[in-house]
Amino acid sequence: MIKNIVFDLGGVLVPLNRRACEDAFHAIGFDDFGKILNEYVQGGFFLEYEKGAITTSEFRDILRSYIENEVTNDQIDYAMGSFLEIISEEKLDLLISLKSRYRLYMLSNTNEIAMAVVKPFFNKGNLTIEDYFDKLFLSYEMKMAKPDSEIFLKMAKDASFKVSETLFIDDSPANIQTAISLGFKTLLYNHDMDLKNEVEKLI
Repeated sequence: MIKNIVFDLGGVLVPLNRRACEDAFHAIGFDDFGKILNEYVQGGFFLEYEKGAITTSEFRDILRSYIENEVTNDQIDYAMGSFLEIISEEKLDLLISLKSRYRLYMLSNTNEIAMAVVKPFFNKGNLTIEDYFDKLFLSYEMKMAKPDSEIFLKMAKDASFKVSETLFIDDSPANIQTAISLGFKTLLYNHDMDLKNEVEKLI
């Protein structure tokens, strides 16, 4: 019996727009951003940033090292934030509906810049992002990241739930595989799915 639901953020709740992000970095003089993202997102300074191993200032300075002209913090943050599109009303309504019946959590590989962009997306009426979830588990705060099993185990321990009673929703096959190996019920999401229908089938 499912009692808990864990949502990924980017790619599940918040759509991702890689092209807009690449275009935004190109506009400030970073022509090879797409190549850098491919090479480093799983093992270099992007992952270090999402694990909280480097600060936002250090991350921006690394990006600046690839850009010949001077760029401001706001320009970098805007380019980073263009990766993230606004969450739909349907998904916000789904979260509100599920929250009345289940314990909801977010488990996300994310960073300080992204969260500053995303949090306002969840403002609806008097609600903020924290009102939709029992707790947010964010990689940069936890100093660990998916798909490593330690972040899943840390979440389960801190939230005091049984993985066998928990549905984990993510768009990454690697993250889903780790969750399956630990005993979670899972949904591998893609943007063509109707999230509400797919979740209802599993709970």
